[in-house]
Amino acid sequence: MKKAFPILLFFSACFLFEDEDENQNTHLTLSEGAIGVTTVRLKVEPEDSLAEFTFELTRDDSTVQTLSLQSDTLIKDTGLNPNTSYTYTGYWMDGTKRIGESNTLTLTTMDTTSHNFTWEIDTLGEYGSYLNDVWIVDENDIWVVGNIETDCMEYNMAHWDGVEWELMGLVSQDEQIGHPGIDPIIENYSSHTLDLNSIHYFSENDIWITSGLPMHWDGNNWTLYHLWNMGVLDNDDGGVTQLWGTSSNNMYFVGRTGSIVHYDGNEFTKMESGTDVDLIDIDGTPDGEPIYIIGRINTGWYSNLVLVYSNNVWNTLYEVDHYLPEDDDFGGVLNTRVLADTAYITTMAGLWKYNYLNQTSVLIPESDYNEGDYFHTTNVTALYSNDIFMVNTTWCTAHFNGLNWNYDDVINQYFGDWNVWSKSADYNGSIFVVVGYVSVPQTALIMRSIMY
Repeated sequence: MKKAFPILLFFSACFLFEDEDENQNTHLTLSEGAIGVTTVRLKVEPEDSLAEFTFELTRDDSTVQTLSLQSDTLIKDTGLNPNTSYTYTGYWMDGTKRIGESNTLTLTTMDTTSHNFTWEIDTLGEYGSYLNDVWIVDENDIWVVGNIETDCMEYNMAHWDGVEWELMGLVSQDEQIGHPGIDPIIENYSSHTLDLNSIHYFSENDIWITSGLPMHWDGNNWTLYHLWNMGVLDNDDGGVTQLWGTSSNNMYFVGRTGSIVHYDGNEFTKMESGTDVDLIDIDGTPDGEPIYIIGRINTGWYSNLVLVYSNNVWNTLYEVDHYLPEDDDFGGVLNTRVLADTAYITTMAGLWKYNYLNQTSVLIPESDYNEGDYFHTTNVTALYSNDIFMVNTTWCTAHFNGLNWNYDDVINQYFGDWNVWSKSADYNGSIFVVVGYVSVPQTALIMRSIMY
């Protein structure tokens, strides 16, 4: 769904090891795998298969690991300090004797990010108003979508220019979406607008939104794609409510009854999801593979299915039939974001970090970031592994700076417990925005968190 992701650069130091036995030699590559705040991963790659050998890794001339290797191996070094440079060297061992030495590789750990921020709160509309999604271009260019009721008129979009919110209404020409040949238009107000579910922004002349059907802005006009009338969806298929893509030539739309539709810039194609449950969230890598989808199996908020797209096929990564975690699972799954080599998936057990390259999982338990009684995460968004934001249903937030979590319930306390409901969030490094609504009185709510 959101934003570009950082590219991990791999710096290599190649070296040749030669055994005292002239019949055995091998080229090995020691390279950077991934860097965190207190950890680094290094990759050891033999050029050719060889007999098992002993490998010793030193950091700043102190041995940190000795292990037997035979094939490509990731080595994780932990307990490091933030924003600190370390020099690594690899050795090929014959017993306790070093018989080959690599060139050195210097890596610098990431620094921590700031927990310091101030809240700015805006409300839009009157009774019946709510917001479903938000997209940050920059702190002076923010888009929100949903339903905004005011002065007996309806709006469904608003734009922040750094000074004020401009309300807009996206309607069809006869105010009835779904009729063939009807193009949506933007008006200053309307007596009936489309409730909008989500937004994906590429540029000021390239914006996608959904109202159950996809719509696209090309800088001059909005185009509605009626997937049923176009023959893309069958009568039994649900509408598409969430969207994500790498460009307008590679868009994915997901929604009710397992509906997945792909757009390649020329045509829309229905994809087989293998499920008939409602699909409520989607995100992927910058190159479009893999892609992850969250599905809702039961009624209410029960979201217990994770689909993954790879090699042109959707497969089930995770599925349970219950909400609360049990001994061998995470319980319900709620939301996902993909960052670098990891899918971050919020669950009822905590934050599930799934590394899709080596297919390993790490669970950050909810107790690490939740100081309240309940943290039903509606959104997780991250820029780097040391800069992660989460927000729960009742507008409590948690920020990870690389070392620790900061829990904040100021918005919940300000409006009253269980009186505010978050729907979506976005983050660009300098500003974190959450949207939803206040129950009493029911108005659309926007929280802008300015970092400093």
